[in-house]
Amino acid sequence: MLKMVAYEDAVNNRIFDDNVSKRMVLVIPAHNEADTITSVLQSIVAQRGVTHHILDVFIALDNCTDNTENEIRKFSGQLNLYVLETVNNKERKSGALNQIYRLFLGDLTKEPLSEEHLKSVKNIDAFVGIDADVYLARDCLSTLYLELIAQYKTGAVSANYQCLLPESINVIPRNDPNREYMLKHGKFGGPMSRFYAVAQNVEFSTWTIKQKVNNHIAQIAGGQCSMFRPETLKDVYTHFKMNGVYSNESDTEDLLLTQQIREVGWQCKISDSARCYYVDSMNTLPSLYNQRKKWQAGIIQYMTKAGISTAYARQLWSQEILMAFNFLIRIMLVVLIPVALIIHEFVWSYIWFLPILISAILNTVATIKTPNRRLIDVLLALTTIPAELTIWFKVSVHLSTWRDSFRIEKIDGWALQYQAENGTLKHNYSWFYIAIALIAALFVGFYFKWLSVRLVVDTIKPYLHASFNILTYLTFITFIFMLFQLSKLRGHYKA
Repeated sequence: MLKMVAYEDAVNNRIFDDNVSKRMVLVIPAHNEADTITSVLQSIVAQRGVTHHILDVFIALDNCTDNTENEIRKFSGQLNLYVLETVNNKERKSGALNQIYRLFLGDLTKEPLSEEHLKSVKNIDAFVGIDADVYLARDCLSTLYLELIAQYKTGAVSANYQCLLPESINVIPRNDPNREYMLKHGKFGGPMSRFYAVAQNVEFSTWTIKQKVNNHIAQIAGGQCSMFRPETLKDVYTHFKMNGVYSNESDTEDLLLTQQIREVGWQCKISDSARCYYVDSMNTLPSLYNQRKKWQAGIIQYMTKAGISTAYARQLWSQEILMAFNFLIRIMLVVLIPVALIIHEFVWSYIWFLPILISAILNTVATIKTPNRRLIDVLLALTTIPAELTIWFKVSVHLSTWRDSFRIEKIDGWALQYQAENGTLKHNYSWFYIAIALIAALFVGFYFKWLSVRLVVDTIKPYLHASFNILTYLTFITFIFMLFQLSKLRGHYKA
């Protein structure tokens, strides 16, 4: 069954056929998702264990210009599909989701919902927010529901996230006329694409296990797949008066919703075993970079607004300080060690080796606890190469996002991510130009003898020993932080 719906249908009780059946409502925002939405719909068809509820799938078609709707219609004989075309939506994903949720909570600017329709809404036992580019494990929904109703104070339960590794491009014949399109839009990739996917999986694993150790308290009820109590969303809708449940104030609308859920007195949990897979993971560096910039922008927006008023904000600030320490340590090593070698005053300190050792252990443990790991992933983790590359990648994302946060004009993180995924992003070469300018300045300085190696060395030398002491202190502090992180990966918990 497929039914096109609008807010007026909720006002006139034209959506549901009865008001007595127990329902579970799945909400999917879709903007040009023709390549991936079939995967999530197939996974919903294959769900097991949801026997006492009717599954109703509500999809928001948000300014789609591809064949997303045609792909959805292929499942009209297998699912209860309700498709809403967004109207004048300028708020991206959060706006599309809010237009769906107004069908159940009401629109403060329009007529109220009909009493008969509200009787059907009262029989909804759970809402599930799902992205259009994921695949749910067969027991995902049933597991989430059992964990949601286990304690009444639990307002949301988030699934465990992992990326599916891209399949080898060698399986596509070279004379296949669709080869280029499949490589650009499909689930295929080379060794680097799989490297990016594994790096994301290890990061997700570390993040997931830390939450499970912390009594399964979820940091974020992720939009990829999270189940909500209707009462929880109703409380958020009423308390914050947003005419919806998602705020457009942040690039990470699910982070802000999670904090609002806590503010109105509910708990957010991470599931012990419900799993959700990214079908279309970020398998290129530009797409991964812009996705993480969008996430980090939302985090910075929350941090700067909340200050240190919440436990989560304080945790984010501590992570930011640790990231700054990591960056500073690496810069100091690059500068101080060559100078010390030139003047024959370099003395190795074994304290500098401790973070490397802990990094290898951290990355290896996280990799071992990651589902579907390969032997090559574990061996690479032991070398600390993936961990070191990840640190530099994160530093770049953080520096760029903090720079953007001071701009007067807001950066559209969603637009940049879409462009990066589609291969239409215009690259920003500002860091490259800055590096070229610095190299040119140094070349000119040495050419005209304004600078010399001796002058640089003599300038730095008086501060060398003090700088090495600072480096040692920073390294030791970072080592303590890393030991604490390692303690969070203990026990039987898996991602």
